[in-house]
Amino acid sequence: MTREMRAAVFKGPYDIEIEMVPVPVIGPRDVLIRVTQSGICGSDLHSYKTGFYISQQQVMGHEFVGLIAEVGAAVDGLAEGDRVTGFYAGVCGECFWCTTGQMILCPALFTNSTGYGLPGAFAEFVAIPSAVIGQNIWRIPDAIDDDTAATSEPVAVALNAVVAAGIKPGDSVVILGAGMIGNACMQAAKNAGASRVGVVEVSTSRLEAARRHGADIVCDARNNVPLDWAKDNFGVGAYHFHEGAMVDVVIECAGSPATISLAFEMVRAGGSIAFVALPKGPELIDISKIVHKLPRILGSLGGDFDLAIDSLSSGAIHTSDLVTHHFSLEDANAAFAAQLDVEGAMKVMIKP
Repeated sequence: MTREMRAAVFKGPYDIEIEMVPVPVIGPRDVLIRVTQSGICGSDLHSYKTGFYISQQQVMGHEFVGLIAEVGAAVDGLAEGDRVTGFYAGVCGECFWCTTGQMILCPALFTNSTGYGLPGAFAEFVAIPSAVIGQNIWRIPDAIDDDTAATSEPVAVALNAVVAAGIKPGDSVVILGAGMIGNACMQAAKNAGASRVGVVEVSTSRLEAARRHGADIVCDARNNVPLDWAKDNFGVGAYHFHEGAMVDVVIECAGSPATISLAFEMVRAGGSIAFVALPKGPELIDISKIVHKLPRILGSLGGDFDLAIDSLSSGAIHTSDLVTHHFSLEDANAAFAAQLDVEGAMKVMIKP
């Protein structure tokens, strides 16, 4: 008899229904995890609003912590009851990018991965195929609480952005957007030795969280002109025919047209911009800023779970107080509605 479980199933934009679906059947190299809780990611929210990345009947969720319920016979080093997180990246292994070691660029990534193509963790159980410790499944130390553990994936993303941006001791940094990933980027930038880290936000609660977690200065974009604030605090950066600010590194974590434009004005000529957030749609970019400022521009996707778990375990990055809401699986739609409220919520967790 097929076993069934409760899952939050995407039906279309702004529509999730709780259904009974089959429990994933695991093979000899796979692991089945009973989900303790799962966070709503910005990309989940993007999918919820637009249907982008996913199709109908998708079970989303890839930021999670849980207990191993079943272990395939050929899996080494894992046992029932182990507390873990994980993410299976279903790359093809044969394309140009896979064969040159750039698996994150595999075109199949979002068609056969945890929460993207494969069932995700907004359910009672989630499977990790071809489970390998340190590769797609990671043990969670006992000292890390569930709220913190379920933020391992966004912290990995934030750490990857800071490393990719090349932040070094003495750099000035501005984070645009102070949600979970923006806040973690701010903490990681401080840990990397940035001399001054500023945060721009429109949410009072997120600005307060940024201050609490070590931001040197913050800008309430509702009551200030962010570019003027950046010039006042980081210096005026002249460039051909114009002037902007003098920020060494800007990390864009909001995905709004205003912050995307600001990134190019705030960064100094020859500085770096890392884009992490997903905009609602295609945005126009003033290419003259690229031609005349010659910034280093990069996208940042994915991250190192080992580094994230180590950073959370050591206390180098703190996230537990950034978890603001917990909802039951049955209240998944309410959970997504709460996550949409940038003033009232930072990170929303769903607890099956």
